[in-house]
Amino acid sequence: MLHVLNYALHIKHYPQDVCGIIEKKIILLEKAEQEAASFSSNLRLLAKKGIKVKFIRVINCLYELSFFTDKQGGNITKKEVFEIVGKTVNQDLSSFQNDMSTTKAAANSDMYNTLEIFKLMHAKQQEINNK
Repeated sequence: MLHVLNYALHIKHYPQDVCGIIEKKIILLEKAEQEAASFSSNLRLLAKKGIKVKFIRVINCLYELSFFTDKQGGNITKKEVFEIVGKTVNQDLSSFQNDMSTTKAAANSDMYNTLEIFKLMHAKQQEINNK
């Protein structure tokens, strides 16, 4: 598709500088497309009830603690973080907002479900430290 655009620019006799700029952009887009297509991870999120929501809570907390940046060290949106992490674990995490708010509403009374994963992580880290 991008080659067709490049061909059309030359056929329509656009100025060489315009064609050069667009050719560079086409090359960058093709490279990004190839990188996206070539990214494949063997990592999967366990298909067990509640795991996805717990995982989302952990990633969300890390995001809120400013653990993530973009490649240049700049700000990255929460949506981008969940998109990238989702690709890494081969899981669609685009509904992270809904998943968090649904479970938050259900757990608002005692926060047990919301905090459970962090308590489990704390206990596991203590176990690791005691080995």
